[in-house]
Amino acid sequence: MNRSASKSSRPKRTRLRAAAKTKSKKRPMLSAQERAELEAQIGYTFKDESWLNRALTHPSLIDNYDGDAQFSNQRLEFLGDRVLGLIIAEILTTRFPKEREGYLTKLFHQLVSGEACAEVGEQFDLRKYIFLDNSMRHNKAGAYDKAVADAVEALIAAVYRDGGLDKAADFIRRYWIFDAFRAEADSAINPKTRLSDWCGANKTPYATYKALSQDGPPHAPVFTVEATVNGHATAEAKGGSKQEAEMAAASALLDILDKHDRHD
Repeated sequence: MNRSASKSSRPKRTRLRAAAKTKSKKRPMLSAQERAELEAQIGYTFKDESWLNRALTHPSLIDNYDGDAQFSNQRLEFLGDRVLGLIIAEILTTRFPKEREGYLTKLFHQLVSGEACAEVGEQFDLRKYIFLDNSMRHNKAGAYDKAVADAVEALIAAVYRDGGLDKAADFIRRYWIFDAFRAEADSAINPKTRLSDWCGANKTPYATYKALSQDGPPHAPVFTVEATVNGHATAEAKGGSKQEAEMAAASALLDILDKHDRHD
């Protein structure tokens, strides 16, 4: 037998620290009051509270409790990520019937991101309910609170396992901030791409761009471009390059088309 292969892959210092901890066989649990508070906030009452407690158990506690793969929320997080993706995809295709797949994909990735999940958890102060090792209690390093984001995905899976897909969807619809993320996605997409998406969704010919003039000195030119969607509207805009002017004209034309859509 290869003795080196039988050793733990974890560093010796980590193994010694884990071995020195007083281990418990009892799983961490919310108090009755904590459970009632959290269930009231998420809008779901668990039939089997073990799903809720597991969803809130961070993997940093595995050594403390001599746990196995079923102990922490990692497996639920894995499942919750897939449930979240399915529900978000269904919501987006229903809510935005005229948008192209590229736009929906960009919005989808924002809505299922760790940042989005962390924002959801912060809405009901989820961190205070998560069971964490003391070393992790105040550890929020990074662009977002990963422990909260992971717990939100695990919570989705817990609701799914306890109450079914419809209940998980109800939770997601209640807490996900679709309009804010849509505004962010809109601002991040090239206006020319957004205008092409509008044309495709409305079954019209794609926009055309016409350079009207070039003014100013050679080192600081100013281009004027006209963007047109035949049969709908035209807009002009200026820019320091032809491409910049086209993007500005596309943005101006989108504003006009959006106003028309709102008044139709």
